[in-house]
Amino acid sequence: MTAVPVPSKGIVRLRCPARAIISLFNVGSLQFRKRVLNTSLRVSAEDDRKGGDEKLAEVFNQFVFLKGIKSPAAAGQQLNPSPLLPPTAVLEQAMSMLQRNDWPEPDSGVQAAFNLTLPAKDGLGARTVRSWRAAEEWLSWERFHALLHVSYNPLINCDSWRMVSPLVFPSERFDNKAVQALEVRARPRKSRQVPTPSEGATSPEITTSLRSYTYTFCWERVENGAFKDCWLISGVRIGNYAL
Repeated sequence: MTAVPVPSKGIVRLRCPARAIISLFNVGSLQFRKRVLNTSLRVSAEDDRKGGDEKLAEVFNQFVFLKGIKSPAAAGQQLNPSPLLPPTAVLEQAMSMLQRNDWPEPDSGVQAAFNLTLPAKDGLGARTVRSWRAAEEWLSWERFHALLHVSYNPLINCDSWRMVSPLVFPSERFDNKAVQALEVRARPRKSRQVPTPSEGATSPEITTSLRSYTYTFCWERVENGAFKDCWLISGVRIGNYAL
């Protein structure tokens, strides 16, 4: 009896050699990869038309932030009110930006402080914030900018700073207000003129050696609205009132 070879599964089921099946599979995979590549190129082109440089910068800043690299540009992307941040962390962010006020852009530090200040309430406009003088006064960006450059000038581009008190809750009845003091080392400056946001910050004239300045930051936790549970600056007083 002559032995009959058993045909392969490819021959029995498809009536074609198995090698042909592999070739067809490879061709199909190649075509699929080409379709994926073309789709990716189209998406990339659309991203470029929509502002690819801005998207790339955003991704880069996120990468820097996740890696823990200290970068004012990356920090600026994060300087928005967040209910996850305690007052001390918000103060550290604001002072880190104010210390390098004009990097990466002029008045980046003042802009960060503006973003982290208690916003106006109903009817006063979302772009108006409370004056750091702790008065019931609401300032536009232009007025806030002028206030910091005149009354709080030592905070801007200071040489160094450190916290000199723990976070203190002055009221036993309410836990939505707190204060914390810090000391700033800076050279006194004699401002030539009050810069406007459109002109950019002009560097005031440095007059003497380093001096110490003490400020008390007043905090308020927002009870409702878009910034609910966020700790924001409600005022900054000259001196240590956290004793």
